[in-house]
Amino acid sequence: MTNEEQNRSHDSDEVTRKDESPADTTVVDRRTCMKLAGIAATSLAGCAGKGGPTTGSSAAQFGYGGEPAVTTQLAAVDVSEVAGDASVAKSVSSLSVDSPLSTTLSPGTSDLFAFKPDAEDVTVKFTPGPDTGPAALGVFDPDGELLSQAYAGSAAPVYLPESLSDSATHYLQVMDVSRSGGDYSLTVSTGNTTQSQSPYEGTVRSIPGRIQAQNFDIGGEGEAYHDTSAGNVYGSANRDTDVDIRPTGDESGEYNVGYFQAGEWLEYTTAVSPGTYDISLRVASALSDGQLKLSLDDRTLATVTVPNTGDWTSWETVTVEDVEITADQQSTLRVEALDSGVEFNWVEFEKVDVQEPYNGTPATIPGRIQAQTYDTGGEGVAYSDTTAGNEYDTGYRDTDVDIRETQDVSGEYNVGYFEDGEWLEYSADVSPGQYDIEVRVATTRDDRQLRFTLDEQTLGTLDVPNTGDWTAWTTATLEDVTIEADGQQVLRVEAVGSGIDFNWAEFVVAGNQPFDGVPVLPGRVQAQNYDFGGEGVSYHDTTAGSEYELDYRDSDVDIRETQDISGEHNVGYFEDGEWLEYTAEVPAGTYDIDIRVATTRDDRQLRVSLDGERVGTVDIPNTGGWTVWETTTLPDVTVDSGGEHVIQVKAVGSGIDFNWFEFREAAGTEIATPTETATETPTETETATESSTDDFGSEGYGMGGYGGTQEEPFGPD
Repeated sequence: MTNEEQNRSHDSDEVTRKDESPADTTVVDRRTCMKLAGIAATSLAGCAGKGGPTTGSSAAQFGYGGEPAVTTQLAAVDVSEVAGDASVAKSVSSLSVDSPLSTTLSPGTSDLFAFKPDAEDVTVKFTPGPDTGPAALGVFDPDGELLSQAYAGSAAPVYLPESLSDSATHYLQVMDVSRSGGDYSLTVSTGNTTQSQSPYEGTVRSIPGRIQAQNFDIGGEGEAYHDTSAGNVYGSANRDTDVDIRPTGDESGEYNVGYFQAGEWLEYTTAVSPGTYDISLRVASALSDGQLKLSLDDRTLATVTVPNTGDWTSWETVTVEDVEITADQQSTLRVEALDSGVEFNWVEFEKVDVQEPYNGTPATIPGRIQAQTYDTGGEGVAYSDTTAGNEYDTGYRDTDVDIRETQDVSGEYNVGYFEDGEWLEYSADVSPGQYDIEVRVATTRDDRQLRFTLDEQTLGTLDVPNTGDWTAWTTATLEDVTIEADGQQVLRVEAVGSGIDFNWAEFVVAGNQPFDGVPVLPGRVQAQNYDFGGEGVSYHDTTAGSEYELDYRDSDVDIRETQDISGEHNVGYFEDGEWLEYTAEVPAGTYDIDIRVATTRDDRQLRVSLDGERVGTVDIPNTGGWTVWETTTLPDVTVDSGGEHVIQVKAVGSGIDFNWFEFREAAGTEIATPTETATETPTETETATESSTDDFGSEGYGMGGYGGTQEEPFGPD
């Protein structure tokens, strides 16, 4: 049957390629198949049991990048058995020279073809389909000896040239090494073509892992390597290339590449796992300051300086740390000599566990942190667990931490089997302040504790009560914890004593905390410097997020760069019912309180309270624009008791911009018990204004004024 006839038979209704057997072949029993392909090929040539094809694990053991290599996988054909057994001979598909064949490779199987060359030089062209997995090709002589092999790992054509010694029947095997199968086309043509680049011995090198220097790809000069001199100067029979390979004198490996000269390079087909790596190279040189450049596809990974080791047989390991690799696919590693005189034995990629927030987002303090959302990074980096594997096998995360579906009233999972000395770490974005740490726990044991640390600061140790059962939950609280850190920190929760179930920890602001120290009055306080504490504690804002997105503070209060003649920021969009609180040291006495404001609205007010007691309400004049500022005064406010107080400023009516307030000693009065001498701060006159127009145009701030045009932006009151 010609190749064209085979193609037609594959597409016809009369003969179809079934899952059970290769196209146009007779299913043979296992004994006959073993005669055909040898014992190693029993799993490769479509033989299993009573003639069924190989599937599943039988192919997996010879799989992608596994052992043995493709050279071993492509088993020798016993041609004498083929010639002596007609039934076996019929089971081998014939392949005509210069006549293309298109067919399908069943998952986990191999196809075997016989062809008779009509010239000494031939080339096998294998073109996989777009969805075809990695495959191996092997050409065998009439005696069943493997002449050459190649690896096909993508949809690009692969060329396998060969010079044949006689015109007798030769054999070609196509083997699925991915267990996925797929379509392909095959052509044996007269003439010799440069072999396509392919992994040496068909083994794709793994990253992470060690790669021996002499195991560069096959494909020849300018394709898989570049060497500036003809032949191997050492005469080594390890490989028939121009690369200078010799038996190594190093303590590891059998061979190394020597005479590695400037501009020469070697390439390796690799299967890459993304991550952070330490890259080590085993090198020797009698020269100083040599360099090797490592690249992966089009990206330079590192340039490594090779030290003078004292001799070309004195070996050292040079390491470049923390190299980020983002590739997650088959890639080509190139090692290039930038200077001459380097001996190169191997390169090794060791994956480094890097601690990062779970799902890429740090936790927030204040806020709740679920126990199971500890950082990524692995054992000893992001967590410590004393037993291998998850006792509950939930599959939620692939670590040794014992995570299970929670029986608590909140959350989906909790950490169980939290044993003495085990710990979990959480990257967190921290705001300084005074906190209560509420922790959700369960245990049947007495005298158990959880220890909390934030970077180098010990926050405290929480007593965990005996709740009566590991599914009987309670909230225990570690009170009055002061956090001084600000920004990105790492929280650690450590078990002191075994047998604790841990669901979550919540950092709750313990009342108002001054923004930047306690200001001492008389003096001025900027509106944007309200206390820490969060929504409903130190401020109330009716809309989520800041309208101006300044990043000055991470809260819902609408802070913007001010256009007033004093200060850097002011609070805008101050709406009816919203309020801000400020902790301040206020001596006993009587004060006039000046407040700097702007609005285009009539009948607006600000109400001032001290420790929850209202001390007065000040009318806000219509200044004609939200960037036209005036100072209004609440007079004769008496503070009976000196000390630390909480001042609240509340909007009555919407549409006010608020820059600052200032306590001044009222005329004719004295401060009874000053705690600090205040420096008098000059204030703007009560009726001082800026021009009704500014750099942002008549409507102000380039936004059409406050929330829109100045004409009725708020709608009816």
